Amino acid sequence: MRRGLPAVLTLVFVLAGCRLTGGADEAGPPAGGWPQPAGNRVTTQMCGLLTKADYSKLGHVLRPSMSSTVNDGTNTLDCSYQSVDAMSLTLRPTAEAARSYFAADLADHKQQLASGHRASVLAKDVVALADDSWFDNWTAGTAEQGAHEIRVRRGALVLSITLNGKRGKKEGDPRSVLTNLADLVLRRLPHAGTKDTGTNHKVQYEVIGLGRATSIWWQDFTGVQSAGSVENTRMPWIRTVSMATSPGTTPDEAVVHVQTTSTTTKIGCLILVDGEPVAAERPQTGGDVECRGQIPEDDSGSGAQPAAYRPVA
Repeated sequence: MRRGLPAVLTLVFVLAGCRLTGGADEAGPPAGGWPQPAGNRVTTQMCGLLTKADYSKLGHVLRPSMSSTVNDGTNTLDCSYQSVDAMSLTLRPTAEAARSYFAADLADHKQQLASGHRASVLAKDVVALADDSWFDNWTAGTAEQGAHEIRVRRGALVLSITLNGKRGKKEGDPRSVLTNLADLVLRRLPHAGTKDTGTNHKVQYEVIGLGRATSIWWQDFTGVQSAGSVENTRMPWIRTVSMATSPGTTPDEAVVHVQTTSTTTKIGCLILVDGEPVAAERPQTGGDVECRGQIPEDDSGSGAQPAAYRPVA
């Protein structure tokens, strides 16, 4: 019995050491488990989904936290640290809305890299647990050479992590580090974004007229840009965009504005939500026209209100 005692004590000390590894600076979950969304809303506590120890295991030194903020309008959490390190979490009402946002965000990323004449190392489908993912140089990385980012979508959840260019002595390549960090977040949020909590809508903008419009401006619902626009476009013109609403929320209006240089050309507009007209202006001269219509709320129990004017086919 006495000969076995040291071994037993050693095991006790080892297990005790394991229990002491929890806490904000360690890889284990905090008391109460990993922070989850509160009623499908992100919270500042969710910045704790990645710890200093998570970064350390991958050889990266996580700098002190700078801020953690929530944008209630877009249901987005932003966690920022010194030297560019950052994490962002967005919960959209539906997976379709998140898919549209993710696609628009990637298009914007490519455009920003191209306009800045910056190289791209874009790689897609880099996270196995995600529906969509990509890795590349950081879009705004001119101020932080060597910085990289990863974007991930699983259902209605969109995750973004940025890694600064200051590499640790035992740090792996940026793609490996970011892929592992993204994988950790998805595993620690097993249910977030896996079920739709809102309603999908299709918003169709129509411009009625002949010739060319100098510019057409419309409300965009992806959240990447507040609006879309085209110039010198032939009429008639149609554009369909996706959007989603959450129960108890009032979505932004659907808006389309058209301008022409000609004061004699007749132009009109029409907005349909899920096939139902919600705003219309008859073709008229004057050089510009605008339509505005309300998107139906999820819990209103009724559809969009029909527009007073329905164009004759």
